Amino acid sequence: MKRALIFLTLCFLSPCLIAAPEVKVDELGRSMGGWKDSGGKAAKFEVSGSVYRCWRPEVSPTPIGGIFVSLRIDHLRGVFASDDHSSLEVTFDRDGNVVSARSSIALQGKKVTSDLIEGTGKLGASLVGMELAAKVGAEMVSSLSAKILRENIREPGRVSFPAVMQHQYNLLCLAVTIPVDELAGLEGEDQVDRNQSEERKAVTLKIEVPKK
Repeated sequence: MKRALIFLTLCFLSPCLIAAPEVKVDELGRSMGGWKDSGGKAAKFEVSGSVYRCWRPEVSPTPIGGIFVSLRIDHLRGVFASDDHSSLEVTFDRDGNVVSARSSIALQGKKVTSDLIEGTGKLGASLVGMELAAKVGAEMVSSLSAKILRENIREPGRVSFPAVMQHQYNLLCLAVTIPVDELAGLEGEDQVDRNQSEERKAVTLKIEVPKK
């Protein structure tokens, strides 16, 4: 009886004993010029003449051994205008694959939220790693952009906000890694497959650090 209870306890706790993916926060910050804004809590960057601020991500574990990451990005509109605010929420499984993603933008108090895009089902069965992340990100931003267009937005910084959100999503996915101990346990063909699925590719949106 005692052995059975121990076995059941280990089965229940096993997902918690597996090292979860990690977010390389410093690497994420460097991709935007460094966490130099707001006392080291955020990074400020410029895209096509508009200025944005990205706050350090908030990371929490999921019950199945993955992580949930929340990222906030602001569109800085100047002294005499209210800033726009956005959020990006991405869940990764224990292998670093994207489980789901959702984004939202608040413009003048009105919140526009994308559909929840899930990297499961047929999509998850055919794609893994960065290919899956790219597909989920593209569908998420497509959903967000379609809803933004309905608001008849004309201000350049707002029009490009969905593209900035996708870029931040890409940078986040590039910064998520699997602990070395987990990779060390893979052998042979599994190791080759993992190396291929974890290839990191550069993204194209140009980010510049605003001049002081």
